[in-house]
Amino acid sequence: MARALELALQDSVRVWLVDRASITPVRAEIDVAADLYGSISGTPLWAYTLRRAGEEGGEVRIAMPSILTNPWNPIAGTNWIYDQMPIRGTGELATIPDPYTGLALPNRIERAELFVQEGRPVNVTLDWVDLQFVPEIVVPDDAWVDWDAEKQVFITAAEAYTEPVKAVRKSVVYYPADLYDTVKWHDGSPFSAADVVLGMILTFDRAKEASPIFDSSAVAAFESFMAAFRGVRILSTDPLVIETYSDSLLLDAEQNINTWWPFYAQGQGAWHALSLGIMAEADGETTFSSSKADELKVEYMSMIAGPVLEILKAKLDKALAEGTIPYEPTLGNYLSAEEVTQRYANLAQWYDTYGHFWIGTGPLYLERAFPIEKTIVLRRFADHPDPSDKWARFSEPAIAEVELDGPSRVTVGEEASFDVFVDFQGEPYAVDDIAEVKYLLFDAQGNLVEVGAAEAVEDGLWTVTLSPETTGQLEVGSNRLEVVVVSKLVALPSFADLQFVTVQ
Repeated sequence: MARALELALQDSVRVWLVDRASITPVRAEIDVAADLYGSISGTPLWAYTLRRAGEEGGEVRIAMPSILTNPWNPIAGTNWIYDQMPIRGTGELATIPDPYTGLALPNRIERAELFVQEGRPVNVTLDWVDLQFVPEIVVPDDAWVDWDAEKQVFITAAEAYTEPVKAVRKSVVYYPADLYDTVKWHDGSPFSAADVVLGMILTFDRAKEASPIFDSSAVAAFESFMAAFRGVRILSTDPLVIETYSDSLLLDAEQNINTWWPFYAQGQGAWHALSLGIMAEADGETTFSSSKADELKVEYMSMIAGPVLEILKAKLDKALAEGTIPYEPTLGNYLSAEEVTQRYANLAQWYDTYGHFWIGTGPLYLERAFPIEKTIVLRRFADHPDPSDKWARFSEPAIAEVELDGPSRVTVGEEASFDVFVDFQGEPYAVDDIAEVKYLLFDAQGNLVEVGAAEAVEDGLWTVTLSPETTGQLEVGSNRLEVVVVSKLVALPSFADLQFVTVQ
């Protein structure tokens, strides 16, 4: 094995993978969503769905192998799964992966359009995405294609290119008209377009050598992003509409939508909270990433506990006094003086109450972190806009239960029919929720004779019909019919099989 691993580094025709199965014990009275593959910690929906059956409110204690392993900051903080679970609970995404299929589901966005070059292999499953194929996609002259870190302004396609640039796809994301009225940060600040624009800026700025917060560890990911990125354009700020041009393409339309929602690599971030970290890193007092902190021999930035909080508090005092706007030549176009003043005032009050700078817009907020005791306290965010049962349908995966019934004896050369019963928790599985039901017929020697599709009769019932020509290929003996049910709701097929004898 040791020699094989050494040779694999020289000729890696295979990717070696360890795939471990583990369990997450849960008390019987607890309802909570779990990812079909990644368990409870692997889905952001745990925070939306956690409850005691038949109760409203209450307290739940969660034990994990580790927590507070590394400092929390949204840009380049801890990436440990046991830190990311509570981080996801305090933040939220514009789209949330379906825990049973992986397809993106709209959370903060209303709908999206996807334009793809003709001939590309893309399919759509869910109706929130409008998929259209077009002959070509040209990046408009006023689209932002790069960033000038020295002038702190975006570079347009007209400025960067001498000829029109084409893209493989264009996604257009539409946020609801009441976005700024309904979504609030934990400190009470209404969400705004500036939160989105800062995220756009930081996508570029940290990888630019001219930036005051240049970080060499951000360059590789940025170069990978730029290899496919072709441009972005804000069509409207109220309501918020953003179009993105790219050459990257995934097979599912739902996975090709760029939302630009300010959930960074390691958490959600508001522009005014992140501005404190930007100021502190520009002054060389702390850094977002651990590698740069090691390089400069300063503290790795934690926004929830530790000595960096004093540094960030000093930056907050300065921002309050001066009305600081990070990247003002660009971000200033999306901010009013009133918002700047109110944001910093809200954050100051938040810090006075909770003693940290970690805020999101998620269903839970961080009340307090105890790094020595390895304990955190999360509480329900009362101003979260969604009803508590919005994601309740994901409390249990609808894995189909399949039963195959039919004749035990079939005459060679005669038609034979078999019933396929598909249920979930004793109720018929809706035909509209099933992608396909396939059958495989094996003869007495185990050879595959035929693969075909079952026909839907009604909810919960499908039928497999073997033609006289098909049974005519079978010899006298024992045969096996196997059915595979593929659900649209769960990326886990269900199986059933039946033995029958063929006679002359």
